[in-house]
Amino acid sequence: MSVWEFRLAGPDDAAAFSKWIGENQQIPDADKLAALKTNNPTILWFVETKDGVAQTFAPVYLQFAVPHLGFNPDADSRDIAEGMQRLTDGIAGFAVQFGIREIVTLSEEKLPMARWAMKHDFDLEKRQTLKLNLNKVMAGEVK
Repeated sequence: MSVWEFRLAGPDDAAAFSKWIGENQQIPDADKLAALKTNNPTILWFVETKDGVAQTFAPVYLQFAVPHLGFNPDADSRDIAEGMQRLTDGIAGFAVQFGIREIVTLSEEKLPMARWAMKHDFDLEKRQTLKLNLNKVMAGEVK
């Protein structure tokens, strides 16, 4: 009977992971760089082993996710724009103190907030978001 183990990766795993990453042409260079401690100080590497041999691994780092924004309906558009920049700067400053290097939000390119974000250093990712809602998993709502 095989024994599977989930654990944090250690220094002994680095050579194999580095080799596997280097040989995998499906991993974009930007993702390889994102997994470096210098670019994301909160990075942790998890590994699943079978009978002591690494089978799969995943680098994981913290991000700030902005689910939505709120505006005073009576605010002038200049105040909203100024407030947005100040809010972004404040959140970014807070994040950096804790080793977090990415702020993400979901939107659609055609919407005003997405257009504002793209003009203020947010990059539009071309890939699709895949989200695992752990609340549903814990409630037994997933198949």
